Amino acid sequence: MRLTSDTLRGIWAGVTLPWNEDYSLDEQSLRENLRRLVDARVHGIYTTGSTGEFYALDMSEFRQVVDIVTQVVCPTGTPVQIGCCSDDTRDILRQMEYAVSKGVDGLQFALPYWMELTDREVLHFFEDVSTAFPDTPLTHYNIPRAKRFLTGEMYSIILELVPNLIGVKFTFAGSHFGDLQSSIHKTPQLAYFVSENLLVTGMQLGARGSCSSIVCMNPGFMLNMFSLAEQKEWQKALEMQERVVSFTNDLAPLMEQFGLGGIDPVVDKGLAVASGFLVGHQRTRAPYIGWSDEGVQAVRTWLQEEYSDLTS
Repeated sequence: MRLTSDTLRGIWAGVTLPWNEDYSLDEQSLRENLRRLVDARVHGIYTTGSTGEFYALDMSEFRQVVDIVTQVVCPTGTPVQIGCCSDDTRDILRQMEYAVSKGVDGLQFALPYWMELTDREVLHFFEDVSTAFPDTPLTHYNIPRAKRFLTGEMYSIILELVPNLIGVKFTFAGSHFGDLQSSIHKTPQLAYFVSENLLVTGMQLGARGSCSSIVCMNPGFMLNMFSLAEQKEWQKALEMQERVVSFTNDLAPLMEQFGLGGIDPVVDKGLAVASGFLVGHQRTRAPYIGWSDEGVQAVRTWLQEEYSDLTS
């Protein structure tokens, strides 16, 4: 499917990367997890972002992941975006070149993140990417960790240079809610994606979907919430969103009790395994420490008792 700002919508699964005991890629589990997400009819699959531990992959491993994702997912017609992130333009372009050669539907990228970019450097970076891949749909992974958090005013300038920019993954929208609202107003031609705990509220403003991790716990829940919001059944959709908010709030003290790490891939992988929807182990590559088996079991029991509607 050709991705455009209109067709970039819905619940996209941010797939995790399972590791073997020696921390090599568990290909069998990754393939099975991709098949499960496709069978669940998610609107798209996205990999090698924060949840996909992009920072822990060398180029050969990046190619390995892209090969598996495109082999399993692309023949099904489910759209694929590959995350291409690094701390310099050259390596990002190398990743993009390989992903495009494998026939992906779009690319998602963050700004080079080691040192903060000036406005001029931001514009040059976007122009470099667009010039290299003028026919490929692009989505910006807008995250404060890149040291520059962009809003609608900058996107309106970027769009003059980068006509193939179709979307923005607008992270931490809860703490930048005013910026989200003004950005959608200034650049309605872009598809804005927000996190699950703000999905319905964001869609009321014009957001188009979410790059979700909770979908890897229970795809049906997230797909139903999106469908209700898309049909403007706001009350029912907001009740589901409130359930997600309660879940994330209640999870925090349990994680503290068992000493469970809170960085993106650690939490997302731990929850996916605890829910029973994805297979493979919850370990993450150093320096980040995945949840212990004891912690996963405690979360699994808690989910079954308190949030069975969010598990598969």
